[in-house]
Amino acid sequence: MSFPRENTAFGTAPLEPAIGGFLVQAAGQPPLESLPLDVARQSYRELAGALGLQPPQALVRDLAIAGPGGALPLRCYTPMGSTGPLPVLVFLHGGGWVIGDLETHDAVCRTLCQEAGLLVVAVDYRRAPEHCFPAAPDDAEAALRWVAAHAAELGGDPARLALAGDSAGAQLAAVAAQRVAPGIPLRGLGLIYPAAQHYSEGSPSYAENGEGKFLTSSVMRWFMDAYLGKDAALYQHPEVALLRSQRLNTLPPTWIATAGHDPLRDEGLALARALAAAGVPLTQVHEASAIHACIHFTALSPAGGRLLAGLASWLRETV
Repeated sequence: MSFPRENTAFGTAPLEPAIGGFLVQAAGQPPLESLPLDVARQSYRELAGALGLQPPQALVRDLAIAGPGGALPLRCYTPMGSTGPLPVLVFLHGGGWVIGDLETHDAVCRTLCQEAGLLVVAVDYRRAPEHCFPAAPDDAEAALRWVAAHAAELGGDPARLALAGDSAGAQLAAVAAQRVAPGIPLRGLGLIYPAAQHYSEGSPSYAENGEGKFLTSSVMRWFMDAYLGKDAALYQHPEVALLRSQRLNTLPPTWIATAGHDPLRDEGLALARALAAAGVPLTQVHEASAIHACIHFTALSPAGGRLLAGLASWLRETV
């Protein structure tokens, strides 16, 4: 995949000062991929909980549905004081298909729920390496279809359904949206710094940001090797490498965000170009001073807060 020189509006700016300090401190910690799996997962939970602003209150309930691999947990968030059927957002968490879960993204879902005024259904899809591709997209599709059929029972409006995710979750959201099209008409798709190709493709932003910017190139290799089982035949699969999909034109209106200091920056920008070329109505946001995962670090990263507020505003207007 070739990456043309980007407009300066989609480049980098100096790192946010507090994030720069955080990265200096983090440099002394063991690499995430060197930790035992359960420790890496707990570390991500603790980091997401410690560096974010206090999230809004919401009414929260957990349930489980029948999924392709057994019981599939969901967590439903309803805005405080809401009445009547609400628009519905299915949310797919990031974490490299490996370390994220409902807890790592609880604050994100509470924020979107309250600020956008919608019912959020978060999906606890199966993770690698215990469950490799295509377990995660199979679960994402199953959850989306279930919510579309049962939205009214949850207090939602089945005619006002959207889908969103961050990082690996954004990749899964784009895959699930293509799988259900055109049978389930989605009002919108929110993609926060999506993964859009296999790491072996490379990009200038991998070279610029692959070390010392929280998400490293070595962590991405660990994530994807766990997710794909090192199966080279999957590297260019269109449900892994979104940039190779021939069905992007089936996607609903899409909001996509990228970060200047993110290894995934260039593939996210390339995906935005591909969506526009496919005729998808597109809203594009770029935070030049931000790192990957900034939506978790809102106590340190104003850019992370802006991304969540921007997505919430777009969902409120679109869905």
